[in-house]
Amino acid sequence: KCWSTGEETVRVIALMCIIRIARNSTNNLLEPAVKQMYMSYVKNTKFTSPTTLPLINFMRRSLVEVYGLDHKLAYYQAFIQIRQLAIHLRNAIVHNKKEHIQAVYNWQFVHSLELWGALLGHCSDSQILQPLIYPLTQVVLGAMRLVPSSKYFPLRFHCGNILTNLGLQTSTFIPVLPIYLDVLNTYNFGKKSKKVSMKPLEFACILKVSKSQMLESGFKDTVVEEVYAGIITYLAHHSNRIGFPELVTPLIFQLKSFLKDCKVGNYCKKMKQVLDKVIANQKFIENRRKSVSFGVADHQNIEIWEAQVERDGTPLLAFYKSWKKVADSNKMKRLTQSINMDDYSHIPLLKKNHKKIRMKMDQEPEVSGGGLWSDDGGDSENGGDSGGESDDEERFKLKEERNKDKKKKKVEKKVAKVEKEESDNDENDAESGEEPKDHLEDMEESDGSDVEDQVTDLKLEDMDGDTDSELEMNDDFGDGGAAESDDDDGSNDDQSGDESDSE
Repeated sequence: KCWSTGEETVRVIALMCIIRIARNSTNNLLEPAVKQMYMSYVKNTKFTSPTTLPLINFMRRSLVEVYGLDHKLAYYQAFIQIRQLAIHLRNAIVHNKKEHIQAVYNWQFVHSLELWGALLGHCSDSQILQPLIYPLTQVVLGAMRLVPSSKYFPLRFHCGNILTNLGLQTSTFIPVLPIYLDVLNTYNFGKKSKKVSMKPLEFACILKVSKSQMLESGFKDTVVEEVYAGIITYLAHHSNRIGFPELVTPLIFQLKSFLKDCKVGNYCKKMKQVLDKVIANQKFIENRRKSVSFGVADHQNIEIWEAQVERDGTPLLAFYKSWKKVADSNKMKRLTQSINMDDYSHIPLLKKNHKKIRMKMDQEPEVSGGGLWSDDGGDSENGGDSGGESDDEERFKLKEERNKDKKKKKVEKKVAKVEKEESDNDENDAESGEEPKDHLEDMEESDGSDVEDQVTDLKLEDMDGDTDSELEMNDDFGDGGAAESDDDDGSNDDQSGDESDSE
């Protein structure tokens, strides 16, 4: 479980523990461990993305290492699983239904083919596993030809890579060139695309393209690039073969036919480059084998001659090595999405006149106001800056709610202003020597009406006014004025009584 689901360091440690236990255990624990590892590998390969692809590659390489510990067990397990893959392929060919085709055209099937291809390539010297090369090759070729549609071009290229690596590692001749030539002959690359894409598609993590993707120009660019890479890779590994001129003869004719029919400059340029390199390598091999004295049946001398040619180098192999470095770096950049954007040498530099910009900025008048979010009317008391100081929540309220908040704030400001004036008046009274009246005493002396409290607070009795103003005050404060007049009359009566007694 740690080997298949843990982090990178945990996976490596788990693999080392599995290998150590399988080697040192007296009981045969290798077989159940291998079975469980293969089931975990298949479960984790159901979906493939740029993030999961490195983990899948690690699981495949580590599983190949574990299978390499026992070739007999590896043959038994590989035979059963390859036979099961062949059964799925047969059902898809016979019944030709959607569910049977989907049992073949999925990532689990393709990654299983990659696993057994990598195992046979890793154990190429084993006489036990060599008989499995042919059935595996037939299953891969059958899977490619199951649905001959252009939307499954990515799956074809994956299968082509499996066969190319298998033939290279096992020194077995597998006809891979027809796979790529069939793509060139069946698809119309001269047809104008209905959509323009900024970059080509990436086939490393897909098996099928959609209809909309097939209409893009990036689809054709990627297909041509994959065909170009597949042909160059396959022929570079066979460039030292003594039969190379006969191997590439059909290729030369078909590439010339493609160049004659296709009118797209970029595609013709790539295929023309392949054709030139192939013809140059063909002439090189023909000149080298003119001085050969052995026959076609002398396999030992043929292997010695091919080893000498490989050591000396061929034109196609030299071109492949230089191309491979660039292609691998570009592929890694695309998978990691870290395309280098630091090269701006092709863009001309624009020099700015900073002196003129500074003078222009100095001449511009300063803009003052409430800002972008300020209200239309502004706030006269705050100098129109209330909108700029309001928070984000208030900016997105309804207009009615903002008006209510404004009215509420105005009332609070007025109340605060009145309280401030009261506190200032109390301080002034204290400085002048008068004892301030307690508010509680005023409440007791009043008859409970709020109007008298307001009159007392505002100290209307200290205000000098004309008769008209006094009449207006009496009208506004009817009960309070009558009460005060009664008190004044009573006080006047008392004073007159005291004066009569003194007389």
